[in-house]
Amino acid sequence: MSNADQDQLLRKLADTYINIANEQAETQDKNIVNTSFMYAASRFCAYVAASSARNLEDFQGKQKQGIDFFTAEFQRMLESNMKNYEKVFSSTEALRYEEFMKKD
Repeated sequence: MSNADQDQLLRKLADTYINIANEQAETQDKNIVNTSFMYAASRFCAYVAASSARNLEDFQGKQKQGIDFFTAEFQRMLESNMKNYEKVFSSTEALRYEEFMKKD
């Protein structure tokens, strides 16, 4: 699979999860939805790490490395998305995310 195909698949899968979170945020506090989303992501990361380990010792020995990796990836992605959301506050950008802007 090419990098472009992988990127397209990643975004399609992410949009599926985001759509579910957006639906939940219609009836639940978005902060609780966000926390549950982060919990689910961390739980799946732990599963991926555990399922790639040969045994308990291997898993325990690689936990810090895994935590460092997933934390750095999350930070990189969050910084990129925060930068993208700066466009929301630009007067020239169509207010596609107007619902996220604080109302005075």
